[in-house]
Amino acid sequence: MIDWLAFGAVAVATFVATVLVIILYSLGIKLLSVPAVGTVAEAGAARDEETDDVEMNGRPLWATILANACFTLCGIAVLYGIYLIVPALHR
Repeated sequence: MIDWLAFGAVAVATFVATVLVIILYSLGIKLLSVPAVGTVAEAGAARDEETDDVEMNGRPLWATILANACFTLCGIAVLYGIYLIVPALHR
């Protein structure tokens, strides 16, 4: 006999956890693309060569720290999911 209430709870928890991990990972990627303070994105012709001069001013430190925190939380969530799935880890 299937306990539909428990099945629904697991389905909802799985969906919420999946959405949370996707949001955190996407936010981490977005934070890694934050430009340095004072740089202006130029709208113009696309660059056609990899040898074009590019100013490497870096990104703000806070963006790097928050991106790494997002990726760390994603890793923790994945490891916790593996812990819940593998019964040998519960002993």
